[in-house]
Order: sequence, then C-alpha cells, then structure tokens
Amino acid sequence: MLIDDPFRGGRALPAALLPHGRWAHRLAATAVMATAIAALAVQQLHRTPWGLPGHRGIFWLSVLIASRWCLDRPGTALRVAAGGSCVILFVDPTIGTHVLPYLAAAMLVDRLAEVPLVRRHPWLMLVLAPVIHLVGVLSPFLHHVGGGAGLGTVLGGMGFYVQGHLLWGAAAGVVGMTLGLGGRRLLGRPPSAP
Repeated sequence: MLIDDPFRGGRALPAALLPHGRWAHRLAATAVMATAIAALAVQQLHRTPWGLPGHRGIFWLSVLIASRWCLDRPGTALRVAAGGSCVILFVDPTIGTHVLPYLAAAMLVDRLAEVPLVRRHPWLMLVLAPVIHLVGVLSPFLHHVGGGAGLGTVLGGMGFYVQGHLLWGAAAGVVGMTLGLGGRRLLGRPPSAP
C-alpha cells in the first residue's frame, strides 16, 4: 500500500516506511529550520565589522537559499525570515525596519524556486542570487534619504553599495545552493525536483 507523504513532495511511500520516515524527516526539517532561524538572528544581532557593503548577505541570503532548497517546500525561506525577524525584534526592538530586506529576499527566493525553469536547472539560482541580494540596498538607501540627503546625492553614491551587494550576493548564491542541494541529498531527496 502506498501513501502520499506531503513531506516528500507528494511522492508515494510504502506504508511500512511511513511512520519511521515521517518522524525522521520532520525532525530533520525542524532542525534545519531552527538552525536557519538562529543563523539569521545571530548574524543580525552580532555585526561583523568588515566595512564592505553587502558582506552580511553571505550569512543571511545563503541561509534563506539553503533552507529553501534543502527542504524543498514552498514558503520555507519566508518562514525562516519571519522566524528570524521575530527573534531579532524580540531581542533588540530598535532594529525595526532592518529586517525588511530579509523578508523581501525570502519572498523572492520562494517565488523563484517554484519557477519550473529554475526547478529543472537549480544552478540558475546562482545567477539570480546577486539580483535578489539587491534588496539589501534598501536599508542604506532609506537611511540616507531619511537622514535628509537629497535623492540625487543618494543615487549618485549608491554604485559602491550596488556593486558590493551584487558580489556578495553571488557568493551567497554559491554557498546557499551548495548547502541546500547537499542537505537535500542528506535528507534522501533527489538533487533536482521533478
């Protein structure tokens, strides 16, 4: 007898394997989610003083990409971003809107991971990750515009921020896809989704 298991992408499992497989998979999925949420929160609460625009994207964007591709469930990246944002705001409410790029990037990661072309060719995420990471430019842009700088002045100085976010976004894509597809294999899922 075969039973559809939603934790295995709707694929049928033999009924004899279902009880052990379902609990083991749920435990692994919970561990991945908890680790991803903790990593997202820790990177925001403990700043890394490298002084390079977008360098923290290698920590938070790679976590969003890795969790989404590892678990291969719609909404995974958004759940990680929302959980991490809740932890961040609970620990330090003064951070406020600095969690918005995480939520925006998570929505993009989840949406793009559902596109049939990207599902067939996961390496396309490597090309899309730098573009997704551009949501991180929102924080410095809003900070400078809100601080009274003219729009022309802010836009003129954003090139350095954009370049940094594109470069670190590419690195985050490589790290995230490596961890995500490797984690998918460890969970017993095929390297590319049907």
